[in-house]
Amino acid sequence: MSELRTDNRLDDVPMQPLRCQHCAARLLARKSTVHQTSLQWNADAVEACAELGASPMPGPALAGCSRLKESLEAEVAAGRLRIVQTV
Repeated sequence: MSELRTDNRLDDVPMQPLRCQHCAARLLARKSTVHQTSLQWNADAVEACAELGASPMPGPALAGCSRLKESLEAEVAAGRLRIVQTV
């Protein structure tokens, strides 16, 4: 029988609060690499985001928000959102 392994990737660098500069949605974000971002949306953030509200696809995981990228880049540039691996 295999043993379940604890997922501890968030222990060293947990998700951090992020506020979208365009719609003020508040969600959680983590940059694992330059090209990989994890986002955790809640109901209030989904409701605040006009782009997600207008999307024909259900849920933020599928639809995404193109305007949030600017907010993510600004947080990284200011050093408030750290990239875990810069390889």
